[in-house]
Amino acid sequence: MKKKFNIMLLCVLTLTFVLSACGSKSADSGKPAEPKGEFKEAKVEAPDVLGIKLTDLNGGGTLGGQYKGQKIVVATRTGDFADALKNAAKYFEEASGATVEVQSFPAGNDIEKIQLDLNTGHHFDAVLMPVANVHGYAEGGLIQDLQPFINSVASPNLDLDDFIPSLWKSYGLYKGRMVAFPYKPDSQLFFYRKDLFEDPEIQKQYKDKTGKDLAVPATVEDFLSVAEFFTKKSNPDSPTKYGYSSMASKTNSRLIWQNRLAAFGGKDVDENFKPAFNNEAGLKAMQTMLELKKFAPDEWLQLGWDEANALFASGEVAMMEQWPGLYSTIDGEQSKVKGKVGFGVTPGGAPTMGGWAIAMTNTAKNPEATYKFLEYVTSKDGELLKINNTMDPTRTSNYNRPEVLESNPMYPALLDSLSAAQILVDPDVPFVSAKLNDIMENAIQGVLRGELTPQAALDDMEQNFIKEIKAVGLSL
Repeated sequence: MKKKFNIMLLCVLTLTFVLSACGSKSADSGKPAEPKGEFKEAKVEAPDVLGIKLTDLNGGGTLGGQYKGQKIVVATRTGDFADALKNAAKYFEEASGATVEVQSFPAGNDIEKIQLDLNTGHHFDAVLMPVANVHGYAEGGLIQDLQPFINSVASPNLDLDDFIPSLWKSYGLYKGRMVAFPYKPDSQLFFYRKDLFEDPEIQKQYKDKTGKDLAVPATVEDFLSVAEFFTKKSNPDSPTKYGYSSMASKTNSRLIWQNRLAAFGGKDVDENFKPAFNNEAGLKAMQTMLELKKFAPDEWLQLGWDEANALFASGEVAMMEQWPGLYSTIDGEQSKVKGKVGFGVTPGGAPTMGGWAIAMTNTAKNPEATYKFLEYVTSKDGELLKINNTMDPTRTSNYNRPEVLESNPMYPALLDSLSAAQILVDPDVPFVSAKLNDIMENAIQGVLRGELTPQAALDDMEQNFIKEIKAVGLSL
């Protein structure tokens, strides 16, 4: 009864939000506010980032103190997200005349706090959140279409085509509307022991055993072959105990399946929110996951972020699929693989992506100034202001800057992975993304523990996906 009540309440609230948004100030309701005060193109004292002198911190000449007296309140998660925004805000304030207040909330409380304000408080002018949340806000009518502002007050240097296309499509667009700018990209990466792959003696052993040359695997078939070779129980001569590892604890294990789903031609849901995985692609991805289990650590199902990363850094694992944050562990002083790791795209060539986007609320009090802030922090020079806060670039041109590439050895692989990624780690289904994650985790755990067959897991996932999606009134 409680569950039914909660679903009914969510539907009622969603309708209320949409209706209230129709009466709020939005980009479509008329011409953006005229700049107040005399305009004089700002000259911002630009910092050096990675040895690059930033030259475009005045919005391509569109900022000149005209937003003096206006305030922008931005909400996000505490930590690097908030710190990155605060750093960029200093330069935006100098150029625009506006003041920027960043309100942040600890992980675990941020989603609830921000959702509540968007529904009832209306204090926030902009939000920086995971993509699935931003798209949920868009479905509920809580954030604005940014296209009218682009048409009227955009910087001449905006260059939307410069965003990595997969990010622009997956982060910025929702149902054909531009609802956000990409802010923090994320993709699963392939980490491998470069020193082992390049060892002539190991190369000879692999050739003798398989008849093939040892190379970084690009296909699923080669991935399994190499994983078997580097697993001690399959090959007593292996220099590592395990050929493969990743996070397989509950809340993380779906990634093992998702990293192969798109590679075999599947998706989580289609454009109408209909499940698109209960097919040959989904089944092959499940079967590959079970094959990988043979070459994974015995404690695989207990490995979360810290445990999985520590095991790889110990030198016992030859290959690992993980988020880019693994780099800080393997590059640490305690790491036994420091300087020995290479980076690539997950085998199969279709890694899972995460990511955060920044959007303007439908009740922004100073919408034009807010838009300019969003544009500013995601501009070619502006996004480099966040790079020291673990916010990697979203623009192709920044990955092409030699100074940026040299700052992080993962960046070439990250660019390739972001460009190839097709599926979001959180299904792009408003209101129920978290529930769908739980459904996937339960099914994947069932398969890994031998409690469900791959086909039974797919059937269960599909039935529960349909149930949850229909419950919030989304089309199938």
